[in-house]
Amino acid sequence: MNSIKLIILCMAATMLAIPCIAQTQDKGDQQQYVAVDCAKSTNIDFADLQTDAWLAAHQHLVDQGKQDSWALYSVLYGDRSRCDFYAVTTYLGDEQLNGNQSIENAFQSVQRVATELWVVVDRTRIEKHRYAVVNFMHAQDPDAYQRMESRVFKPGHQSLLDSGHRAGWAMYELVSPLGTSIPYNFGTVDFSNFLSPVPMAEAMIAANPDRDLEEMHDLLQLREHVSSQTLLLIAATEKPESH
Repeated sequence: MNSIKLIILCMAATMLAIPCIAQTQDKGDQQQYVAVDCAKSTNIDFADLQTDAWLAAHQHLVDQGKQDSWALYSVLYGDRSRCDFYAVTTYLGDEQLNGNQSIENAFQSVQRVATELWVVVDRTRIEKHRYAVVNFMHAQDPDAYQRMESRVFKPGHQSLLDSGHRAGWAMYELVSPLGTSIPYNFGTVDFSNFLSPVPMAEAMIAANPDRDLEEMHDLLQLREHVSSQTLLLIAATEKPESH
């Protein structure tokens, strides 16, 4: 299973996110976990407080190898009734995840509504970006859906990345919480530096010359697109120079 360092930025909590988010290189076969905090701000200075006070703390943990990355996103377009910020922390492998020590009082100025844990399933290269469009999906047949995304749609996203229309793409599977009350079990994130439409159909055709557009469109029936949000990256850690 491929790994990814989100900027997470990847954000993803009541979305997936998270990326959910950031620039990174492959890191072997270790799984990449994404913990997303859905937060409702109670202080108009929340973003500044997080950037000034907690970015440095998370950067210290990243430098020590206790976290892989941390990022803060705000909801630019989408439902803000539950969350208007997402804090995304990524962990490389089980050792980082299980050794995590939460930072006390990290959310003094927010109400922490929910936290979700995701695992990266597949991705392209993730470059520096400003925006993350998070798509929440529900798949009745997880294996068939994953194959469709990886074999058919990932090449199209790679084509958009290569042509400069996107900054990356990633796919995540929800680890926790699970149950009938959770309407999604997968999420994808489109990373970009602008919000204008991209030539998706053209990219899909170019990346899949053996398939026609109607056939690829029919594959979308393998999942239900539950909802989407557009997130704006506020702050993110940098990868250590030694990595």
